[in-house]
Amino acid sequence: MTEAVRILLVEDQSIARLALHTIIDPRPDMKIVAETGRGNEAADLFDLHLPDVVIMDLRLPGQSGFEAIRIIRKKHATARILVLTNYEGSEDVHRVLQAGAMAYLTKDTGKEELIQAILAVSRGKRYLPSSVGALLAERMPGSELTEREQDVLRLLAKGASNRGVAESLGISENTARIHVTHILQKLGVEDRTQAVIAAIQRGIVHVD
Repeated sequence: MTEAVRILLVEDQSIARLALHTIIDPRPDMKIVAETGRGNEAADLFDLHLPDVVIMDLRLPGQSGFEAIRIIRKKHATARILVLTNYEGSEDVHRVLQAGAMAYLTKDTGKEELIQAILAVSRGKRYLPSSVGALLAERMPGSELTEREQDVLRLLAKGASNRGVAESLGISENTARIHVTHILQKLGVEDRTQAVIAAIQRGIVHVD
């Protein structure tokens, strides 16, 4: 009999962790060896347990799942990470895969598909459901926003004017206006309101 797949679970919602235990614990081919509800504890637990697979949420207190993935992969280039999240934006998928995750599932995924994904990732294979692939296909080429443009977009989502953006970021109002123009062009929208809506839909900006 092959050894069980050793899993590190990074999920802050107790009900979600319980549901995953209900699915995984009865199986002889899988075992949760450690778990945490905080992103900033994930890398240390990975160092300690060296799991075969990490199941990672993206919305976590203290440190996001995006950052936790980057930190783990920086130290362990072959780490196998499966993202399980409520985020459904094309930008979320893109950022996660860029960070080094091998699978992306949403929390409405069925039990059998989750098991299939865990086993695939444990064997070093990428797993993307067709719905996730469709999100990636919708992502416009050349629409990559710079970090500064993302900062501006987050401020726009909070209702900031060009002057407010300039004051918050320590830049001139004219520079803020230029950033906004570039954002509209890259997102393919006509005004700031449409830009914010597109950013939320694509997962560039998250509204808690």
